[in-house]
This record gives sequence, C-alpha cells and structure tokens, in this order.
Amino acid sequence: MSRQRPSGRNGLDEGEEIDGALFLHPGFPYFELMALAPVLERAGVFTPGYGPPAVGLCHPNGFLYSHSFEAQSTILLPDRNIASRMAQIARGRPATDDLRIVAAIKAFCHFLDILVEPSVAFHELAHRQGNGKANEELAWFRIGDNGDAVVWFDYAMGAIDRITPPAVQPRIGSSDLAFPLRRWRRNYIVALKIAELEFSGLTNLQRMLALLDWMHDDFIVAGPAAMLACIYFAPNSPPRAGLLKRLNSPDRQRALDGVKNAAWDITHLSDFIKKVNEADGNGARYLLASSDKALHIMAKFLFDFGADGIHLGPMADGLSEWWPVDQAISIAERLARLIEEAEDPRRALNNPQPDGFIDVMTARGERIVLSGLAQPSGR
Repeated sequence: MSRQRPSGRNGLDEGEEIDGALFLHPGFPYFELMALAPVLERAGVFTPGYGPPAVGLCHPNGFLYSHSFEAQSTILLPDRNIASRMAQIARGRPATDDLRIVAAIKAFCHFLDILVEPSVAFHELAHRQGNGKANEELAWFRIGDNGDAVVWFDYAMGAIDRITPPAVQPRIGSSDLAFPLRRWRRNYIVALKIAELEFSGLTNLQRMLALLDWMHDDFIVAGPAAMLACIYFAPNSPPRAGLLKRLNSPDRQRALDGVKNAAWDITHLSDFIKKVNEADGNGARYLLASSDKALHIMAKFLFDFGADGIHLGPMADGLSEWWPVDQAISIAERLARLIEEAEDPRRALNNPQPDGFIDVMTARGERIVLSGLAQPSGR
C-alpha cells in the first residue's frame, strides 16, 4: 500500500507524491477483511468518533493507512448487546444472523488490531442482573476476544454454525461491576425527567425547552441526554420507538425499566464522547459498536453537532430534520446558552448540594413514572 491519504476516488488522492509504502506480510488476512467490510457497512453497526475516510468507514485501507502512517490506534466501544453476544458465541451458541454480524465485528477488530473496550457494557449488565452474571459473561467475553479470528471469520461468513468452547472453563472474577456508575445515576435522573415531561401534556417544543430549563436551573448540563430528548420529543417522525421503551405499559415497573435502559444508552453516548474528546491529539480514535439504530442516530448527531461544543447554525440545521425550522432554531439557541452558562455559579448544581440529593431526585422521578401514563403531545 502506498502512503497516500485516502480521500479521493477509490480512497486515494490521484497524483499525490508517494513517500512510503506498507508491505503486508504473506499471511495478512486482507481478502478476509475485504469480505467482512461490506457486511459490516450494510449492517451499520459502527459510528466513528472521527471523520471516516472517503474509501469507506469499514474499508481496511482506511485503517491500515491510519494505523501505519498516522500512528493512530483504534478502540471499539461495544454496547451491552454486542458484548453479550460475543460471550454467547464463545460459549458455543448456534449461529443466527445477528450473531454472525457480531462475529464479523470480532474478526474484523482482531485482524486490524483494534482493541475492544467493553467497560460500560458490563456495568450495565451487572446493574441489571447482578455481579455474578456480569463477571461470568465478562470471562466468556475475554475467551471470545482472545479466540482464533479465523474461526470467528468462518462463523461470520456462514462456513460454520457454532464455535466449540474451550474444554477448560474460564476463570470467573469477582469485580464489583454492579456499583452504580456516578454518571449513570445522573443520566437516570435526566431520563426520568424526560419521562415526566412526556406525561405533561405540553407541546413538543414546550417539553424540550422545559427540559433544558430544568437542566440549567436544577440539575446538570447533560449533552447526550439533551440529544436524546431532541429526538424523542421531535414531532416529525423521529426514530423514538426504541428510546424510552414501554413507557405506556400498564405494568409500570416495565415502564421504569425502559427509562433505566434509556439512561444506559445515554451513558454509552457520554462515555463515547468523553473518550473522543480526551483522545484529541493522543493517537487514539474510537468506534461505537451497536445494533441499535436509534443509538447510532443519537451518536452521529451528538458527534456532528455537539462533541466539541454547540455550533448554532449546524445544530439548527441538524434539528430541522425532525423539527420545524423555527423550533429547531429555538432549541439550538437554548442549548447554546445552556452550554455557555454551564459553569455559572448561580446555577444550583455549581453550589454544594444537601446530602442525599441524588437519592431524593431519583425517588421523585421514579414515583412519577410508576404512577403515570404518557399523555398525547401537542404540536
């Protein structure tokens, strides 16, 4: 591979001077990567925290160029479903279409030396099902992550229907993964507030602006949660079905579980953006992996328009996909002001809070969700 930046036709600038070359060793799985790339591209399982090359997000040339000539490493952040399915494959679960996609992700990452970092995923699982389950699944995830990538490739491409698990059972750790992440607890309160506003009977715009005012006056400035609300409250056919699941269920505990799930989505997004921002200039770049289309829409929206602060014009343009233009401008202006005033000492959260503040806010929000049913929204 010539040292040419992948930005023109076929991913390369025509006429750019060649000042280096990459020689792949004879056993390098280039053709396997070329087979996996369109599978993953069609599946839409990645959102990058960087500008993808013109050659295509999943084309191996883009990764080879970045890793070899720009000295950048790539780190994959899988959500819980991706991490759990990797563990299931390692345990010998027979193939399904969804599992083959996950196997393709694993083989692709292994072939290209992409590190898979699933920390938030197993905190989520432990919070839902306890430390024992999470530590067991983490052990199997590690078995899969260190497994033979060629076997996983065969599974992904349909050559085999099952991966034989190792004869020796993995050593299961005892980490306290269920201890609530500080940022999840705060994201959960915001998700509860979004649910409360859904019950309010206010118009879409009133709900959105009320959330931003509440963040300013009474709580934290939570950018990823605000992005979720921008999509959830939008009137123009947003992909809202998967955001706050079962909110109108007669079983109010199921409704509350849906709010908790949304809080984990927000936490995955905030972890993604935090890592992207912290990696600026240090040679690392991040990919979010999920089979949840709504999560990718939010991640792309957040990365495009809010990762490094609110850019008013682009944000309003982006929001206008789901909101009337005048309302999109109003929301973007309020978001920009919220970010500008995040450190204002007059904000309640910038001053000492009473003991148990988070617990009180959580309990209040849960009471509202457990007692209410969402009302139809106005426009």
